[in-house]
Amino acid sequence: MGLILLRSLYNMLLGILKEFLVNPIYNNNGQVVAWQNRENIYHLNGNHLAVINGDNVYSHNGRHLGIFSKGLFRDQRGGAVAFIGGATGGPILPICSIPPIPPIPSIPPIPSIPSIPPIPAIPSLGWGISWQQLITA
Repeated sequence: MGLILLRSLYNMLLGILKEFLVNPIYNNNGQVVAWQNRENIYHLNGNHLAVINGDNVYSHNGRHLGIFSKGLFRDQRGGAVAFIGGATGGPILPICSIPPIPPIPSIPPIPSIPSIPPIPAIPSLGWGISWQQLITA
């Protein structure tokens, strides 16, 4: 009985931690440019930036920004822009910097209706536009 209660408490705490755990998003130089928590993307300061919906990345106003697949963020032409740990199928990844202490993420806004995504480009083995260009496109 005690073991079941302990396991239940452990699973509950693990679930709570997963809500706040964020993965660093690295650019082509291995520098942290943003944070990811499940389908949400945050600026370095913790402000909500974008949402991942399936393989598509959307801004707050529903504008399609790019693709997220196999741990790689890609631009409209299929070039790799940024990545998370464990990414595969793209260019040779740089050595990553040690990520800073992540901020407490802000509460994501209510998502808007996403635009119809364009037909995805063939994924490239090269780098595309910068992260800043992707999020402000």
